[in-house]
Amino acid sequence: MDNYVVEVDDVTVRFNLSNEKVDNLKEYAIKLMKHELMFQEFLALKNVSLKVKKGEAWGLIGTNGSGKSTLLKVIAGILKPYRGSVRVAGSIAPLIELGAGFDGNLTARENIYMNGTLLGHSKKFMEEHFDEVVEFAEIKKFLDSPIKNFSSGMKARLGFAVATIVNPDVLIVDEVLEVGDYRFRKKCNERMQEMRESGTTLLYVSHNINSVKKLCDHAIWLDKGVERMAGDAVTVCEAYQQEQDELEKIRLKKKREKERKKRGNNYDYLIVGAGLFGAVFAHEARQAGKRCLVIDRRTHIGGNIYTENVDGIQVHKYGAHIFHTSDKEVWEYVNQFAEFNHYINSPMAVYKDELYNLPFNMNTFSKMWGIRTPEEAQKIIADQIADLHITEPQNLEEQALSLVGTDVYEKLIRGYTEKQWGRPCKELPSFIIKRLPLRFTYDNNYFNDRYQGIPMGGYTKIVEALLADVDVKLGVDFAAYQKENPGTFKKVVYTGMIDEYFDYRLGHLQYRTVRFETERLPESNYQGNAVVNYTEAAVPYTRIIEHKHFEPEREKAEPKDFTVISREYSQEWKPGMEPYYPVNDEKNGQLYEEYRKLADQEKNVIFGGRLGHYKYYDMDKVIREALECVREELKRKD
Repeated sequence: MDNYVVEVDDVTVRFNLSNEKVDNLKEYAIKLMKHELMFQEFLALKNVSLKVKKGEAWGLIGTNGSGKSTLLKVIAGILKPYRGSVRVAGSIAPLIELGAGFDGNLTARENIYMNGTLLGHSKKFMEEHFDEVVEFAEIKKFLDSPIKNFSSGMKARLGFAVATIVNPDVLIVDEVLEVGDYRFRKKCNERMQEMRESGTTLLYVSHNINSVKKLCDHAIWLDKGVERMAGDAVTVCEAYQQEQDELEKIRLKKKREKERKKRGNNYDYLIVGAGLFGAVFAHEARQAGKRCLVIDRRTHIGGNIYTENVDGIQVHKYGAHIFHTSDKEVWEYVNQFAEFNHYINSPMAVYKDELYNLPFNMNTFSKMWGIRTPEEAQKIIADQIADLHITEPQNLEEQALSLVGTDVYEKLIRGYTEKQWGRPCKELPSFIIKRLPLRFTYDNNYFNDRYQGIPMGGYTKIVEALLADVDVKLGVDFAAYQKENPGTFKKVVYTGMIDEYFDYRLGHLQYRTVRFETERLPESNYQGNAVVNYTEAAVPYTRIIEHKHFEPEREKAEPKDFTVISREYSQEWKPGMEPYYPVNDEKNGQLYEEYRKLADQEKNVIFGGRLGHYKYYDMDKVIREALECVREELKRKD
């Protein structure tokens, strides 16, 4: 016991469940004497062991009825084990039922003293800490009101405040904070973190897996009273979440099959493309009671944001995708479907044997010119621009030079841009680069958006969640499906190439595509950063992605002695290839406008996404476009 604060050794807890209904004590006594009471044995815990060291935080996870609360009650001494032993060193603050010791007819003031006494505190001690309790619980205006008039959240605040006046050796928290509002839960989590830092050991039960991963460094997964898994919190939580996700998929599949039998194979919407636009539209339409079928010619969902788990590393199969937005509604929307980490995009650029920070900031300028102050950098750039005498840029090269000067353009823009577009910068229109941000601060954060991050566990999880209750068919061509299933859908949501929809009758729009060379390397860290651009024209690829660096928290929890990298080669699109982004020059813009006029005549087809609109979208803009589109559609339909 010297090394452990809590030691649970082979504990079994047994309950006797009566098979008969007994209405009163007299009837119970008579049946007991006549040996007429029948009981069924129920084992709430079966040979469970747990050893917790001082200062550790353990999360207890599992479905309802798995034995989590029972285990906490055994540790707290509320229940006695049928077999096995429990030993606890030091004091315990069991927050299993906040407010359970309150008397509803007494005021909050009276209950604070009474509850403190039940926890072993003297009246003097409670008087000294009374104001602290009231302030934390935020109930000053209600001190002399009967507690029976309090909401569950107010009782939770008061119970937590009283129970955590002092730091116990062991703090036990059982789902009690879920009744509080977001601000109070955040406040309680901060208090628990402070207690942990002072040496308190935490045992925490919650159905919120993300909160377990944030608060705890270890976890135990219980299933019907049996230990399924114990160890690192992230590993255990993700294994549990994966199983629950699979069970939920089975449940939803059975639900859809039952609905299909009832209503047949007719759909309100046939959604072509399982990328972000199609998935968001399908989810929202389904939530509104519409039947949707999503088809995709690829054999996976997610479109270009698809991520694949390669031995614990989430590989961005179609290039790096970093979510960033200043749209709060969109940020809150995606956070419904995945937990995001705090990844900040800070790419590097390699030019010959030189290494620079991106975006263009004081770190870049300091390395390029050997200067330190913003004034020095601004003068160099201004002088270079002035020497060029460019008044009306006629192409991309002149536009870029007039914005950033010669050195930045030659080393960090020219070669990369020409590889990306497959043609000299002098042949590209100036409007492709409307602005090139220059930051005269030492700030490597590529984006200015307020919200940034990458979904922990990959983007595929988001699309899976969006399409969880939607019928999906993969490896299906739209034209063939439409021909083979006439009359089975009322309307089409089309996210493919708009010129392909019209069978290229006006000619082909131009696209760029990307070829990826992905390989697994027998080293733990290849380039030290997720994204490294190669800006020299002589290097055939535009950048190298090292995928593990997108989730540093996972790598920290589960270090790997290997890595996965992808080299990206930009090239011209040809039929049969995957189109990535449009070539937005004047010629293609005019051709798209002609296709858009044709699209406007298709009354039962909605065109959306980057291919349907022939426009490059960031992920947040795709989601915003899809949300507005489906809301307008459902409003019009209603």
